[in-house]
Amino acid sequence: MTSTIVSTTSGTSVLTGIFADVRVQLTRYVYCPLFILGNIGNILNILVFSREPLRTSVCSIYFLIVSIANLVSINVGLLTRILSTLDVPDPSRNVAWYCKGRAYISGLSLTIARHFLCLIAIDRVLMTSTRASIRQLSSFKIARWILPISCLSWAIFYIHTLVGYENNRTGTSCGRQAGFYSTFTTVCTISIDAIIPIITMAIFTLLLIKQIRALRLRRERNTVITIRQVTTVRSQMRSTTTNAISYQDGRGQEFNGHNTERQREKQLTRLSFVQVLIYIIFNLPNAVYVVYMLIVTNEKKTADRSAIESFTSLFVSILTYIYCTLNFYIYTLSSVTYRAKTKQIFQQCFQKRHI
Repeated sequence: MTSTIVSTTSGTSVLTGIFADVRVQLTRYVYCPLFILGNIGNILNILVFSREPLRTSVCSIYFLIVSIANLVSINVGLLTRILSTLDVPDPSRNVAWYCKGRAYISGLSLTIARHFLCLIAIDRVLMTSTRASIRQLSSFKIARWILPISCLSWAIFYIHTLVGYENNRTGTSCGRQAGFYSTFTTVCTISIDAIIPIITMAIFTLLLIKQIRALRLRRERNTVITIRQVTTVRSQMRSTTTNAISYQDGRGQEFNGHNTERQREKQLTRLSFVQVLIYIIFNLPNAVYVVYMLIVTNEKKTADRSAIESFTSLFVSILTYIYCTLNFYIYTLSSVTYRAKTKQIFQQCFQKRHI
């Protein structure tokens, strides 16, 4: 009987020690690269989306806000984890205002990023609508109201973290208070941070795919009609060559301008689709884990199970920060316009340095 207890205790301690070592290695060799790449990528995102002609689109403004929010999340959420691997004490464990402030800023920035991702998906559906009245809803006039109201509303909502989070007297942790507040934040995480954004993005992405197909069919029909009209006009104007050339030049300039704008919106639509897809892939595990923890919150757990759950929590957290880091690199791979603007920024920087 005694030997059984000893082996169980020994096995438990070994498993806990293994996960603890893995946590340290992940923090050291994953968080550090994520911190560097995330800062570089999101800063470049901000530079690209704040330049002409991308900033003339409402969708680009939303992408810009998402990049700023991701940049804040990376620097607030990852920095203290990285410092712990360098034997630098975590100030959130000893300083109350830092504990509360980090929880507030981290939660606010992540939620704002999710909120504007949903707005991006909605905006693309509005822009690809066949009805002009619906397309007009994607305008700067409306965005000027949406942007400050959204940020202010979430800033007010997350004030609860300034009250509910605390560091214990021993200086070993910074976390939320137990009891009602813990249940409240868990429900908020499941609904606001997981279920609602994923469902919203999925629904509007499916609507976007449906409308893009409808637009493609409509443009094919319009192309056939346009070719017939141009053929008719050319045949009627053969006798007056000068007028025909002037007419064709005017039509060509108008078409080129419209085509450029349409290509830019098409690239933004592609970025929106890729953004939503990547978000769901990297944030769905966190949503599933939070739901699981809510279900088993009152169950008795062994040391092994607690160690496994703690490691799983770290892993899904890493996936969330990977998403915040990858945006720039995904945009570069999926959009010709984005690559061109990024290249232009680098060229201008090198030219200024050379001068």
